[in-house]
This record gives sequence, C-alpha cells and structure tokens, in this order.
Amino acid sequence: MKKTIIFTMITVLTLSACDNSVSSIESSSADSSSGTTSATGTTNTSGSSQKGSSSSSGTITSSSESESFTYSADGGTNIFEISSEISSVTISGLSSGKNIFLTKTNPSSSTISAGSTRTVASATGISLSSGDSISSDSSSTGSSPSSHGYGGPRHCLSLSLNKKLPQEEESSSRSASSSISAVTPAVYTQSDVGNATRSIYVDQDSDISTFKAQTATLRALGQYCYVWVLDDNWTFSSASGEKIDSEIAGNIAENFDTMYDKIRNVFGEESDNLAANTSLSSTLPMENYSETGTIVNIVIYDIGKDFSNGTNSGDIVGYFYAKDYFALSNASSVYKYSNKGKYFYVDGYFAVNYTSTVYSTLAHEFQHMIDFGVKSMEKGLSSSTAHNEMKSMLCEDIMSETLSEIDENFTTDDTPVSRLPMFNRHYADVGLEYKSSSPEVYYSYSNNYAFGSWLVRNYGGVQLLHEIAVNSYVDEKAILAALTERNESAQSMEELLKAYSVACVISGEGSGFANEPSRTDNTLNGCEYSLSPIDLWNLASALPETYSECKDSTNYYKFDGPLLYGYNRQIELRPYGITLQKIGTASSDSVTINFNTSGFSSKQKVYVVVE
Repeated sequence: MKKTIIFTMITVLTLSACDNSVSSIESSSADSSSGTTSATGTTNTSGSSQKGSSSSSGTITSSSESESFTYSADGGTNIFEISSEISSVTISGLSSGKNIFLTKTNPSSSTISAGSTRTVASATGISLSSGDSISSDSSSTGSSPSSHGYGGPRHCLSLSLNKKLPQEEESSSRSASSSISAVTPAVYTQSDVGNATRSIYVDQDSDISTFKAQTATLRALGQYCYVWVLDDNWTFSSASGEKIDSEIAGNIAENFDTMYDKIRNVFGEESDNLAANTSLSSTLPMENYSETGTIVNIVIYDIGKDFSNGTNSGDIVGYFYAKDYFALSNASSVYKYSNKGKYFYVDGYFAVNYTSTVYSTLAHEFQHMIDFGVKSMEKGLSSSTAHNEMKSMLCEDIMSETLSEIDENFTTDDTPVSRLPMFNRHYADVGLEYKSSSPEVYYSYSNNYAFGSWLVRNYGGVQLLHEIAVNSYVDEKAILAALTERNESAQSMEELLKAYSVACVISGEGSGFANEPSRTDNTLNGCEYSLSPIDLWNLASALPETYSECKDSTNYYKFDGPLLYGYNRQIELRPYGITLQKIGTASSDSVTINFNTSGFSSKQKVYVVVE
C-alpha cells in the first residue's frame, strides 16, 4: 500500500503590508439580480483561490417572477442563469432523455450557509433525481485519507506553521545588517562528494517546531544543487537494510538540475539575497553571506523523527521553510535556526521507497522557494496558502512529462492528478481555500489543484501560469490580472466559477478538464511544456496503481466524475465554492422547475445546465 505523501511549505513572516495586500475580491455582480440568460455552448473557466471562513448569508431575498427559455440544440450545452427574482423557469424545445443539472457558485470570500442556498422545490416534465449514493464516509467519518493511497491525500502542513513572530523580534532585527559577518562561500567539487561535511539545522519533531544542528555529508553535486544527507541516514535503517545510496542522491541532483531552468522559466527566479530584517526592507547578497552561496541545498534526513525499525509513521515527504532566507543577529525565535541560504528538505524514507514521487516533490518545493523570492522578497506580497499550493501543484503538473522522460518508473500516479478522486467526492466540503484540520486539509489540496488544472487548460496554459506567478498580485487578484493581461474572455470570479461548475457536470472530449492548451500557449521563451487532458469521468484509467490499491477500501474513489447531489439538497457553499446537483432527466419537450422563494442569499449564483 502506498503511503500518504505530504508536501510542506512553511513561511514565517511578520509583514503587515503583506497582510493588507491579500485582499479578497467580492465581485459586485455577486449581489446583483440581473435576469440575463445564456444559451450558449459551455465556456470553460474557473474560480480563484482565497481563504475565508466567516459565515455570511448576505441579503435574504424573495422571488416572485417566472422565466421561459428555449433550448438551443445548436448551442451545445445550454446554461441558464437563475437570478434572485426568478421563482420558476420553463424550458421548451427539449427532447426526452435530456439531463438537467443545477450548479451553484459562491463568488465571494464568505461562507453561505446551507439553509441560505437556493434549491429546487418541485418540477414537472422531469424524472427527478435523488443524486449519487453517498456512504457513511462523509466528510469527517470513515477511514482517514492518510491510511490509503499516497496520491490523492498528499498535502502540506504550512498553514498551522505560518505563524507570526514576536513583535520584539522585528524591532531587535532592524539594524541587523550592520552586525552580520560576511563569509566566503565554499565551492565544492566532485572530489568533495562523500568527504565534505557541514552542520545544518534540521527539525526534531513532527510539528517542525524544534531544531538542532546535525552533521550532514555532501553525497551528490549538481550544477545547481548540493545534496546533503545526515550522517545517521546514510545507512537509513540497519533493520531493513535500506540506504540512501550514491545512486539515489545522484539521481536527485540530476533530476533537479533537469527541471531547474524549466521551472524558473515559468515561475521566475528564486532570490539570491538574504533578508536582514523581518520586514524584508533590508537584504544582503547571498553570495557574500551564505556559506553555500547561491546554490540550492537539498537536505535528506528523517523528517519529524518518525522512522523506526524499517517503518515510517509520518507522512511528510518534504518542505521549504522560509526561515532559511533570513540572516538575523540576536534572533530569539525560529530565525536563529536559519541555515542562511537556499534550502529545502526531503524525507529519507520516501527518498528510498517512493523515489519517483520525491522527484515531483523537488518541483513542488522549488516553486515555494521561488514564490517567496518573487512575491515576498521582490514585491512585499504574501501568497495565501491555498494559492501558493495551487501553483506548486501546477508546477508538478507541467513538469510531469519531463519527469516521465527521465524516470521510467514515473507515472500519472506520481502526479497531482492523483488528487482528483478526492475532488470528485469532497469538492463541496471546502471551497478554493485552505483548511488545516484533518480531513479537510486533504480536500483543500484536491480542490485547489482541480481548479488550477482546469484554469490553465482553458485560459492560456503555461503562459497564463507564468503571468500569475510573476505579476504584482497574489491570490485571486493575481489570477484575474493575468486573465486581463492575456485578454481572456472570463475576467471575474463570477464568470470563472460559472464555467468551472459547468465543466464539472458536463463531460466532453476537448473541453473542460479534457481540454489541451495549444502549443503556443504551452511554449514559453522557446521552451515547450505539456498539460495533458484529464478525464474526470475515467480516473481509474489514468491512475491504475492508485485505483487498484484503494478503490475497494475508500469511498472517495468510487465516483466517476464529481459527486452529484439530489435535486432538492441544500449544501453549505464555502468561499469560492461550488455545488453540483442533478435535477433529473427530461420526460417531455417542456419542463418547469420551481425554486424556493425566500430565505436565500443573493451572493450565490445559480445556473440550470442542460446537456
């Protein structure tokens, strides 16, 4: 059975300006009541990432109007918006057997309670649907995701560790740059491999909260990286005989080198400076103040000290910790454990047993390092956890083809596509946000990847991802600014979520998740990338190993396509979240759908979709 894999990004900042920059966009149209309708083919777009957990019903509205639409057989999927005033809608021109869906979106950063959502009260001309069968594994019960296939449940632990520093640390470090000593970075050669050592601060517990300096030996040397292995992990387990040997260390260095320029081409460059104070207003050149210069250090050891007698009780495969980018004198907090350079960390157990997935981890964590440099060090911004993790998963996504070319054992099961079975089951339990408690943390990662993967496949591929990564915004503002820059058709949260929700109920080759960006969109500065089509309705084919191990034991692997709730269900709408319902199947050429007429929030957007 494959293990759950956890990627961790930890950023520790005290940036008041950054906090203000991560503002949420509540589109003014989210509270509007236009009666406009659309009967066009599906436009495939999606919503943006933004955390927000406050519960708000918005304006409680009553409705009294009826509306009539004519189905257009030439328009492909027909999408009819149901404004707040509409109490019933009649659709004519249908044929018996047409599937009719209801999608609801929340283009705001506050939660809409279940009782404040719109729903179908009754209908005529339709064989009503009770929705997909859901067993007792609902959101918080049943088997823990961490006990099943490593693919879907992979997540980071960054939110719980993204804590503020004491105020006195900020004040005591303002003049730190004047008291930090310059150093001459070591320049290692192949002859140093197996001989050179250095003392590196590494974590001592699963909370990544205590640190100790331990000796590591240089075990591989790449063009852009050093691979260090703690001495007590070189022979990883005498009980099992597992080793982090020269081949493993060398492959990690080689594969990181292969991805290095391709990742920087899309996401920007990691910072070559160290922060001299916690506000990032003063920096020092890393080449003069880091003992390893501007080389990336990959440190392999037993993360969380959770390996014993050949077994591993923990799930963290790797992490980036921004503390290492700070060079503070007299630090009293976690900054005093800074390794002062470019560092990320990989767990020895996974390096031995899940080597292919570790290669994907390298891409994931490198994006976190770059994001800290581009958004925080350069622009004084701070990406939310949800948005940052989305980008790291998309970094894995665009590097999947490269990794499959350099590692014959690398498959789709090692990619973030393996998160999508959980999205199919639990998309309604979280929105485009990050919830740190288990099991919702797993759902957060699956939702944010699903949205991001859909977004880039329909609105500009790698070129859009590049704009999001390097522009002067974070979170949903970064996405909307990138869409505007590229003059894409959807440029608001409302438009994105509308098309995203439709893509989650209508399967179709060459559309929605199954769309493949053009070669132009997936070429950046002469470098080609790949974003393969995804069939949400046939994930078992894409993920044979995950499904063979997990399908029978875990309910969230049973759904072919996203879970469809019954026609009259009311489900809480999380921030930038969606709900998908099947109203039923048309039994005549004209159907009438009646909605609840009072007590609902006007913040939600409601659409009837005819396949």
